[in-house]
Amino acid sequence: MSAKRNMAKLCGWAIALLALLPATLAAQQPQENPVPAVATLRDGAFNQVLQAGCSSCGAGMLGAGAASSYLSGDCSGDDCEGGCFPGRKNCVPCVGQNCISRMFCAFHDCLCCPDPCYEPRWIGAANAAFFVDAARPISQTRIRWDSGRNMILPDRAEYFWARIGGKGPGRRETGLNYNELTLYSEAATERFSAFTEMPYRQLDPNVNNGASGFGDLKIGTKSLLLDCELIQLSLQFTTAIPIGAAGKGLGTGHVSLEPSLLAAIKLYPETYLQAQLAQWIPIGGTQGFQGGVLHYHFSLNHVICRPIGDTQLVGTMEFNGYTFQSGSFTDPVLGVQRANGSTYVSVGPGLRYIICDKVDIGVGTAFSVTGQHFADQLYRTEFRWRF
Repeated sequence: MSAKRNMAKLCGWAIALLALLPATLAAQQPQENPVPAVATLRDGAFNQVLQAGCSSCGAGMLGAGAASSYLSGDCSGDDCEGGCFPGRKNCVPCVGQNCISRMFCAFHDCLCCPDPCYEPRWIGAANAAFFVDAARPISQTRIRWDSGRNMILPDRAEYFWARIGGKGPGRRETGLNYNELTLYSEAATERFSAFTEMPYRQLDPNVNNGASGFGDLKIGTKSLLLDCELIQLSLQFTTAIPIGAAGKGLGTGHVSLEPSLLAAIKLYPETYLQAQLAQWIPIGGTQGFQGGVLHYHFSLNHVICRPIGDTQLVGTMEFNGYTFQSGSFTDPVLGVQRANGSTYVSVGPGLRYIICDKVDIGVGTAFSVTGQHFADQLYRTEFRWRF
């Protein structure tokens, strides 16, 4: 009898343990983020199906991290939130507290947490400057007319003319006016382009004979390094091939290289800042006369009005600086002088009318604010067609 009573007690304890086991297991599961279930009708009955999040947010579709990322609110099905979307790891957006920190955070988010809804495209107001090269590569044709008034010291560092009395014109020049018609063609993919620029120059010097003809051919490439809603950053590399007649003042008589860093920054919904930093490097010019030139340009572009649908009138205010790092120039009275240490600065407004971001036409100006300069006044007219 005692054996039967012991067996009955063991069976009772076993039944009690089995009854407590489900509750014990449930207590050991994490309760912070309960798993939502989606009810689906299948074969006439409702089944509980776990909805997966973005596979890139954790350890993949079948990994433990996918569900945990979804449950924490980083991802929700096909709609990813909190900077998480398919193909990119989750990130934490940066929040700035003042002007400087907001600028840093804008750059950080552009690099690390780009907007998944951003669609890269040409924006007319972001590329409206006349004296700053556009940051975004695009297939286009541009016709430009430059009219420069009262240019002095044209052979400084052999940037515009070859050395007077050397490869350049024969007599010391006191000043000149010039006009230049340029055809620019660019062929682009999404983030890269190649371009050519062919100028035709007409000169009206005070001392030397007038001349007209083709200038130096320019070829180059442009690579888009950073592209987001707020910032476009590009590297441009231009090579000038001396095909213009240097003795007539139509070219420099030497090859030159020019790497540039281009940027377009969205300041406000209708306002953009364009910038360019470039280093001009002459190769094969007159020894001791050619010299490097650091030049930098800034343009503040703002949409003034939209006269009719899909058109806009953009105003620009531009700053241009040229700093001569070495080389020489020919003074009309004193002869050869050192060119290094001088800086030319010009500023001026412009207007550009843009149609459907496909066609635009405009006029820009640059007026010298320093005693020494290239053209004292420069008027630039452009027509651009993108395709």
